[in-house]
Amino acid sequence: MKTPSVPAVASKALWPAAALAALTVAAFALAPALSLGQLDLSVTLLTYLTIAQAWNVLAGFSGQISLGAAAFMATGGYTTALILVHTGLPWPVAFLGAGVGAALLALLLAVPLLRLRGDYFAVGTLAVSIAIQALLSNWNWAGGASGLTLPTERIPSGGNLYQIAVLVAALAMALTLYVRHSAFGLRLAAVRDNEPAAAGLGVSVYRHRLAALVPTSALTGLAGAVIAFQFVVISPDGVASVNWSLNAVLMSVVGGAGTVLGPVAGVGIVYYGLTRALQNQQTLSMVIEGVLLIAIVRFAPQGAWPLICRAVRLPLTRRRAAPTATDTGSNAITRTPEHA
Repeated sequence: MKTPSVPAVASKALWPAAALAALTVAAFALAPALSLGQLDLSVTLLTYLTIAQAWNVLAGFSGQISLGAAAFMATGGYTTALILVHTGLPWPVAFLGAGVGAALLALLLAVPLLRLRGDYFAVGTLAVSIAIQALLSNWNWAGGASGLTLPTERIPSGGNLYQIAVLVAALAMALTLYVRHSAFGLRLAAVRDNEPAAAGLGVSVYRHRLAALVPTSALTGLAGAVIAFQFVVISPDGVASVNWSLNAVLMSVVGGAGTVLGPVAGVGIVYYGLTRALQNQQTLSMVIEGVLLIAIVRFAPQGAWPLICRAVRLPLTRRRAAPTATDTGSNAITRTPEHA
């Protein structure tokens, strides 16, 4: 079987990239038509999509199972809040500072964390999240356990916040498409599937893992800034909660880690299908989410999206494979002399 070349793989990304651009423009222009409630719900969904796609690139494509999304959410949210509260800088500077702060944290943590593998990497990132939450709870300049209140007159809200969330989610989708259809993504997948073999072929394992960690951390930091704008009041128990890490894992795994549209399906299933529908029954919601995760891992480890795709393709495949009446008749005529 002939292996597809890199240009052939890259050419397949043209129509998904065009579709993403068209959807981004359409979603961006939709802001004036949405009510305040719809805008708020859309911002939440888009934020979850961003962190789920960021985790998907880091774990699904590069094999780094992380529980540290909360650390970068907190870094982005608090960087934004500290800039707005303690300086006179405008919100765009604070927003960009969130991404830069999260990226710098990723670079700082890369030295110890990227030496870890498998479960040790997951535990290490979880420890970082817990440590940052504890640090923020005892940092008086950041408001301590009470947190910070952003100046409402200097932050985007309503349609503007929705449009920012659209752009951040589009960046996360674009990064996923790039990793899925680029030579870099092929090397990253090689590192994920067989690290010693990839290293033997000249692929720098550390550099590729670092190249996946930094941009995904920056995107998660931008998502933290969006949450800070949305909540107005941020605290260690909110923006730094480990629940952000768990939700990122759950949505990506349920939808289908290592796929482009899996996290999109995962966000719809987990948040809109369960969390929001059972918002008045938090305990039941958590139980169902746990059972769903176990069921997906046990019976559909590739996630719901690949399962849905196979279910859609199966009838089409059977229809193409089924013999037509003309074919059946000609076969019968052909076989008659042989059996006569």
